[in-house]
Amino acid sequence: MLKIYKGDLNPFDECALEFALRIPNAKVTALAMAPLSAKPALENITRLGADAVLVCDNTFAGSDTIATAKILAKVVEYYNPDLVFAGRKSIDGSTAQTPIMLADLIRYEFIGRVIDINEGNVITRGGNKYSLKTKQLLTFEKSKLLRSPSIFSTQKEITILTNKELNVDKELIGQRGSKTIVRKTYINESGRRFCDFFKKEELDNLIKTGLEKTIEEVTEEKSVEEIYYVGDIRNVSLAFAKRVVELEINNKTIEEICLKIKEKHPKIILWEEKEEIKELACQVAIRMGIGLCAECTNVRMENGKVIITRPALGGDIMADIECTTPISMATINKTKEEEDIAFVVGKGAVQYLPKIREMAKKYDAKIYCTRPLADNGIIDYLYQVGLSGISITPKVCVLIGLSGSVQTIVGINKSKAVIAINKLRKEKVFDYADYGIVIDIKDL
Repeated sequence: MLKIYKGDLNPFDECALEFALRIPNAKVTALAMAPLSAKPALENITRLGADAVLVCDNTFAGSDTIATAKILAKVVEYYNPDLVFAGRKSIDGSTAQTPIMLADLIRYEFIGRVIDINEGNVITRGGNKYSLKTKQLLTFEKSKLLRSPSIFSTQKEITILTNKELNVDKELIGQRGSKTIVRKTYINESGRRFCDFFKKEELDNLIKTGLEKTIEEVTEEKSVEEIYYVGDIRNVSLAFAKRVVELEINNKTIEEICLKIKEKHPKIILWEEKEEIKELACQVAIRMGIGLCAECTNVRMENGKVIITRPALGGDIMADIECTTPISMATINKTKEEEDIAFVVGKGAVQYLPKIREMAKKYDAKIYCTRPLADNGIIDYLYQVGLSGISITPKVCVLIGLSGSVQTIVGINKSKAVIAINKLRKEKVFDYADYGIVIDIKDL
């Protein structure tokens, strides 16, 4: 299964396709649910030796993750493959929900965050090992690059599947069948600060000043009466609701969790954005037909309706989303408890990591990282900050070699003081910092 955005293949899906092509004697079919504009990209993939199918119909437009999973379930039923490979997430929506929901619908074993397949064994990012067998759905990290087609390869015709062939109930797909609706989108201005610039010799004083900085707490009236939560997110949930209740799921099957939800009649459930908990949330959503929003940053009541806010399109845009079901659900990152000093390392500083570790020792600071460093195994995922990682609330947060992606900034914007270090003054990371030092890390 492939995701094509603006004519480009999702890099997570490229990895999935590469692993499929490596399976000896396998017939590989590349599948994309996309508009007709994706046809050239799919045609080019056929030069790698795969067949290609474009799932395209006007009735599919506006489908959320649940509706998309139902369409793809019909496609899997149509082709009946032994294995389904997909990227772990898309780069535009970034929810990572649809593959989990699809696996539950078609009753395939789900294995996520795969980084390698070796001698019949599936190896995941966390080091777990599974036997590769039929009726499995695997999602892949960006651990391999997709091969290039040979100059002697030929292009094949692609198959276009419409709802005429699939015959999916129109009430279950598109906007009519979606359980979540985007009510409003707007530019993300959260976390912006006014940056003053200093010389490298002043770093010690800046950190000292940051440790002494106080912020006037602004208390907003909570519009949500009660939230149920799953995982280590009690404090996060309390930021949105007057009262929070833990939904205990330990040692419970999906059927038992669904039954418990029916018994409790919650209006809102927040699930920790943690792989095993997120998988349960997706299974509950698909089985109970409940709207599920990914990676939310805010929950509020508006005109009697639950509004969930999340970043979109790389984090530069915020979206207000409403679940159309009696219960609203969302996944959310946990917040690490406050510490004095944290260093967050971006890919621009990765080659100087040993030097940064020495600096961190000097200041007794803990080191965190952005997604690329975690993806490449340089720093453990437990210390990845941002939209798909954790949020931290140190007194002083030092950003080293970051470009200023909003996906990362949402994980540090509750820091009392932010110091940005980057050799390029034009980088937008300085828009989210109180203090800036323009310097190459090797000269710091």
